[in-house]
Amino acid sequence: MSDFPLRLVGAFVAAVLAIAALTAASLRSLAARRESSGWVTHTQDARLSLERVLALATDAESTQRAYLLSGREEYLARVTAASASLAGEVDTLASLTRDNPRQQQRVEALRRLLEAKAAALRRSIELRRLSGPGGAASVASGEAGELMQSVRVLVAEMSGEESALLTGRLRRLSSAERWSAVVVVGGAALLVLLTFVAAGMVRGDLRRRREQVEERARVSEYQERLISIVGHDLRNPLTALLVSAQMLLQKREDLRPRQASAVDRIQRSAARIDALVSLLIDFTYARLGKGIPTRPGPMDAKAVVERAVAGLRDRYPGREIRVDAPEQTLLGSWDGDRIAQLVDNLVSNALQYGADAPITVSLARGADQSLELRVHNAGPAIPADLREHLFDPYRRGKGAEISHPRGLGMGLYIVREIARAHGGTVEVRSDDADGTLFTVRLPVRGPALTGVPDAGKATVEVPVA
Repeated sequence: MSDFPLRLVGAFVAAVLAIAALTAASLRSLAARRESSGWVTHTQDARLSLERVLALATDAESTQRAYLLSGREEYLARVTAASASLAGEVDTLASLTRDNPRQQQRVEALRRLLEAKAAALRRSIELRRLSGPGGAASVASGEAGELMQSVRVLVAEMSGEESALLTGRLRRLSSAERWSAVVVVGGAALLVLLTFVAAGMVRGDLRRRREQVEERARVSEYQERLISIVGHDLRNPLTALLVSAQMLLQKREDLRPRQASAVDRIQRSAARIDALVSLLIDFTYARLGKGIPTRPGPMDAKAVVERAVAGLRDRYPGREIRVDAPEQTLLGSWDGDRIAQLVDNLVSNALQYGADAPITVSLARGADQSLELRVHNAGPAIPADLREHLFDPYRRGKGAEISHPRGLGMGLYIVREIARAHGGTVEVRSDDADGTLFTVRLPVRGPALTGVPDAGKATVEVPVA
């Protein structure tokens, strides 16, 4: 793995960890705020409950005094209602102060005082009914007043403690809110910082990668131009060598057998070097984006293909190569040398990688009068992983380095480039049942053809391992 992915992964992991830490801190601060806010609300509810207890007790006392003074029975209903509500409110206060043992003790003391006060109120009311105003009723009322004073003192103590609790809990709530604000602002600042750092890292890495790509492109172009220059420079001595060998062979009768054999080897070797130089030059032109140079001209594709196949039969005398073509000529404007080279590459490929079964070269006309050339071979199917890169340069079938060490893996690449140079295409279909089939389609160039029937398509089948 290169430094760029490692740095990118490191930055991504750091960002994820930072986001996770910020999320945890945010959730913690939110929980602290929620808890503090809950306790503040709870304390305020307790204070309100104390105020309601005191208000209900005061209301009961004042209503009782009104009854003692007036003797009117409607005041008794208000006293009874206030007493009932007061008991329920004391229960509510006991529930609200469950978390505070001191307040629970005070609630019980308050409950006893209120019960004693209620009993004193009942006695004063009964005495008022029996004896009228004044007398024993006034004494009982005074007792209730003393108890009410004790209630006020106890409620004041409880309210004071709840106020102290509220002050502390408000401070904690304020602290939680400040911490939450710090987390939010700090988290946002950290994320912005991480964004800038990540952007800087990515920008720097992309710049370095672009420079590396540009450098590789410059080196590759230099290498390919060098190959082209060297190839062209080799042509002159090669041409002189071939011409000299041919001149000597024309006077073979003047040569001794061993001399004639040596000249033959010179000619064959020079011809092979010339073919390799041509291949390198074609490859260089294609890689530089100029395309393989072609010289289209009027030609009979059938005659060109038959001559190419005849040469292949001479080179492979033990193999059967069939030609399936219509009786009519297949006239058009193409580069005859390039078509012959295309056929040679496809059939040679089929002979090398296919089974010993016959190779079939088919020629036909497409529906649009294009030339269709097919090469079929019944060998094993091309592996799927190789099929994706079949027309890439330097890609060879399995075992090719051992069985054909002199190959360069550029034959099918040149086939594709020749087809493209003519504005055509090349396709391959391969499976174990039907073998391998290469199909080349070349559009008609030049004047429209006359007297040529629509004969179908031409295909080349070649197995590649």
